[in-house]
Amino acid sequence: MTGDVTRICTELCGGICCRPWWAIIVYTLKKDGGLSGLAGFKKAIIRSVRERIDRVVTHYVTTEPTPRPLFKSPERICLDVVDVTQKGGCLNIRLRAMFAFRCTFEGEGGICLIHPALRGVDVRPRWCRELGTPGKRPDEEGFCRVVDTALSSNMNTEKIKRAVELEKRVNDSHFRRGFKTVEEAVEAVIPRIRSMVPQPVPRRTPKTPGRNEPCFCGSGKKYKKCHGRF
Repeated sequence: MTGDVTRICTELCGGICCRPWWAIIVYTLKKDGGLSGLAGFKKAIIRSVRERIDRVVTHYVTTEPTPRPLFKSPERICLDVVDVTQKGGCLNIRLRAMFAFRCTFEGEGGICLIHPALRGVDVRPRWCRELGTPGKRPDEEGFCRVVDTALSSNMNTEKIKRAVELEKRVNDSHFRRGFKTVEEAVEAVIPRIRSMVPQPVPRRTPKTPGRNEPCFCGSGKKYKKCHGRF
């Protein structure tokens, strides 16, 4: 099974899921005061995005005695609003940040220069090693569409090719809509936050019926003998 996965990555796929490597992080920010001062809240969002970029760069290092980082700065940044909920005057803004990193160990043709198939020993970080783990579901860490398709189809070449093409289209789509800077990505997401803040439902005051008309409450009595008495 391990040999099949290695062959998929090095021969059939060519590491399409690693070019670029997408780090996807979902997290929640809280903002007091509702929509008031949302423009100024951009600084907090920018800071949160940069903190998560730094975490990825810090944690994605080789397992060698002297660790080497896999990534520098992301080439593209996508920022989406998952949902916005409101409790009192506090907004809970759930964001999905996607960072397109270019691995420093990407060789010619996209080959991973630290892949165990080439080095004989695996010095990749845990997240890289676990990608493509057989049996993973789409919502689980380590899932790879190409590997899943290959193993479930008994290494059907045409199905693998279609899976690779789909993966490439998805990657290209995210990359095209991404921004080069954190500031640009955050600026674009502010209108989305505004549009997703729950709006209060206006209270409708029932039209006052005539004294001899049926009461609006549905009692069946005339208005003058029901709510019109008060």
